Amino acid sequence: MKNPVIIKGDKGGIHIIIDPRATLNEVLFQLEYKLKGPHSSFRNSKPINVTFEGKDLQSDEKRDILFVLSKIGLNICHNEKKQENKINALSNVLTDKDGLFYIGNLKNGQSINAKCSIIVLGNVEKGASVYSLGNIVITGVLDGIAKAGCQGKEDAFVYSLISGRNN
Repeated sequence: MKNPVIIKGDKGGIHIIIDPRATLNEVLFQLEYKLKGPHSSFRNSKPINVTFEGKDLQSDEKRDILFVLSKIGLNICHNEKKQENKINALSNVLTDKDGLFYIGNLKNGQSINAKCSIIVLGNVEKGASVYSLGNIVITGVLDGIAKAGCQGKEDAFVYSLISGRNN
């Protein structure tokens, strides 16, 4: 495969065009290779909208790609669809048809109130909270508050990679 990833930018953000035959590892490698370094024209302080074309991506593949983009230093605003859930002034929230993604740590005083399931790619620190009508998955430490199924969904769950000291 000659070029599994093409990145195009315009006023609306960046469009990532992925060859349908490309593996996720190839895509992640190419994104890091193309966007790393001081010469990247996509890196700035303004939030950038990201859209995907070409390959039909699963939710977890989109999450992995968006995580790499964030790790590289892009300030990602949202993914393809408008944010439907009220988020208390948090800029690292991404929406997907299946739920929300928050990239980064939630600090003391920050809160997310989601109308669907949410994945936090980071920690929920002491004094921070996540409330969801659906499920909550935290890839880091849960030291704050996380409540799933807030309107009576009995099969909703909270999962964190590491439970904090206060839980």
